[in-house]
Amino acid sequence: MASKKRKKLWMLPAGGVMMAGGLACIAVLLSAMQFTLPKKPALAAEIHSAPMLDRSVLDYVPPREEPKEAEEKEDFVYTMSIDINKVRSAAAGNPNIVGWIRIPDTPINYAVMQSDDNDFYVHHDASGRASFAGAIFADCRCNLESSDNTLIYGHNMGNGSMFHAIKNYKDHDWGMNHRYLELATLNHRYLYRVLSCNVIFGEQGASFEYWNFINMNRGDVRYFYDSVQRTAGTWYGDDFDVLDGSGDKRLLVLQTCNSGASDGMRCCLFAELVGDATFVPQYSEKSGLPGYKSETLETVPYI
Repeated sequence: MASKKRKKLWMLPAGGVMMAGGLACIAVLLSAMQFTLPKKPALAAEIHSAPMLDRSVLDYVPPREEPKEAEEKEDFVYTMSIDINKVRSAAAGNPNIVGWIRIPDTPINYAVMQSDDNDFYVHHDASGRASFAGAIFADCRCNLESSDNTLIYGHNMGNGSMFHAIKNYKDHDWGMNHRYLELATLNHRYLYRVLSCNVIFGEQGASFEYWNFINMNRGDVRYFYDSVQRTAGTWYGDDFDVLDGSGDKRLLVLQTCNSGASDGMRCCLFAELVGDATFVPQYSEKSGLPGYKSETLETVPYI
């Protein structure tokens, strides 16, 4: 028992030495950390701040951009093809021929007939014989030379004849490549530009009775343009600025049935006059044509 007690007493000094050594190691480690830890920056003795900028007194100056060069549009040239002398020769043998209409790349290349009513040429051809296909004819109320709006009718034949090709204008890409058509009378040859293709109800009670706009004042013309654009299935015109402030426009409507059903739906092609090309063999979108100004429009302000 005595030997065990002497052994425990010997271990006490050794433990103290080891504890002292451990404390010394911790002191050295803490001393090293003082050199490796980042020091907290000292605060500035005085902070100087500029006053807030009063932006209310400054004018906004938009950033300047280098002007972009407008891409030059490629010119489009349309070559006139209706021979007025041939129209006169045809009319010499048939007094009901009042003109001729042609749309390039389509079968539409026909004499335009006109009678005292709008029924005869629905069931008769240009020679006056009974015909299921009928003929291309102008509304009996219209004058191809002077009406503000001319309406021309034709059947939608399944074999592609008469006014069947009007439905091609439902295809915007096709229509953009065929925006011009010719309408000749016995004295003039006119060039028209397509505005839109509309599938629209064409019987009494329609919200837009386009067939009852023949001679119009300025307010009528504006309403007509607005209604055409509003009901357009395929629009080819510019925005509403196609109608200038004067309202002096000559318009054209080509109408056919939209299908074989008796549903009153019509496929209509609306166009506006570009100019009189009687003595002009070609039309250039850059150079243009001599303009036409209708003398039939009354000076009634649009409200």
